[in-house]
Amino acid sequence: MKTKTWEINKLEEVCEILDNKRVPISSKNRIRGIYPYYGASGIVDYIDKYIFDEELVLIGEDGAKWGAFENSAFIAEGKYWVNNHAHILKPNNEILINKFLVYFLNYSNLEKYITGATVKKLNQQKLKQIEIPLPPLEEQMRIVKILDLAFEKIDTSVELLKANLANLDELAKSVLDRAFNPLGDSTESTQNPSTHDTQSPYPLPQHWEWKSLGEIASVIQSGFAINKSNEIADGYIHLRTHNIATDGNLNFETLAKVKKELIKEQQSFIEEGDILFNNTNSTELVGKTALVTQNYNYAFSNHITKIKLFNQYSPKLVVFYFVLLLKNKYFERICHKWIGQSGINTDKLKQIQIPLPKDIKEQEQIAKHLDFVFEKTKALKELYTKELKDYEELKQSLLNKAFKGEL
Repeated sequence: MKTKTWEINKLEEVCEILDNKRVPISSKNRIRGIYPYYGASGIVDYIDKYIFDEELVLIGEDGAKWGAFENSAFIAEGKYWVNNHAHILKPNNEILINKFLVYFLNYSNLEKYITGATVKKLNQQKLKQIEIPLPPLEEQMRIVKILDLAFEKIDTSVELLKANLANLDELAKSVLDRAFNPLGDSTESTQNPSTHDTQSPYPLPQHWEWKSLGEIASVIQSGFAINKSNEIADGYIHLRTHNIATDGNLNFETLAKVKKELIKEQQSFIEEGDILFNNTNSTELVGKTALVTQNYNYAFSNHITKIKLFNQYSPKLVVFYFVLLLKNKYFERICHKWIGQSGINTDKLKQIQIPLPKDIKEQEQIAKHLDFVFEKTKALKELYTKELKDYEELKQSLLNKAFKGEL
């Protein structure tokens, strides 16, 4: 990368490297304090003493990311300590501004300087060889001023979007809480999973009732396991736990396929109205539940349980209730935990109490309302997520222009 007028220098020519001053402190030997303790990607702790009392540039030596736009470098200022996972750079400020160096390092793809196959590392010798363009100080100051102002506005917008996304999650949860606790009971009800241990966790209207899943389900059946040798490119689809999303829907982005002879049609295929429950996963994901919205010639894993309800019960409403239980970490509390995984067996699943109107029409009306809310929140989430991506691309575009001399 070179412009017509900017001189190119190696990092060792424009920076003093202060790695000999860094000192690691094990977590057990750190005394809590007010001074930042920096590692490869930023502050990892606060301790009672400091080494440095000046503005310097840090970049990860190991345990960091060094790709383009991956924010591998950052400013450290005030009083602080640095461990041996970050390089310490002191630019010669007569020719190089600290912030200009940070912007350049974060713009650059530094992967060609990285060594190690298993444990990747930016060693000091490679660090010294990084080439940096050096416009005049006034030009550096101008570029930094433009980027600072633009990034500040972008970051403010990004924080607002992230807050909006969090508010959408809270809104969805609040709507679910109200839907399944119509009397607005004050005993934490759906907020507190422990209240589900009784037959009547909280009061319901007279035309509602508590029903266990075992009472309302005609079929509760797990799928079957397969190994890699039984997967083929043109076989039957075999749904896995990652095909169940956390919002009550199925995700078909990545599909495994199995040999036809492994399929037992009467037991394995899924139909419209079936509920798929993720019975085994990591603790925070066990209990994901999805509604099947059409007939599929799909089989499913032994880590998924298929549930069919009797006709007088709305499967969509039950799925929404399970989404609420997942949000409230109920399944985390009742699951059986072992190393690396957690699970909910069929007996435990059957015991789960579900609040339902006695009239199927009212069940369907509530499900329709929840569907409407979730569709609206989903659309807004997609919009906000796209805007976040757009802002990130805008940052990248500004950095591209800055270091091509086009800003």
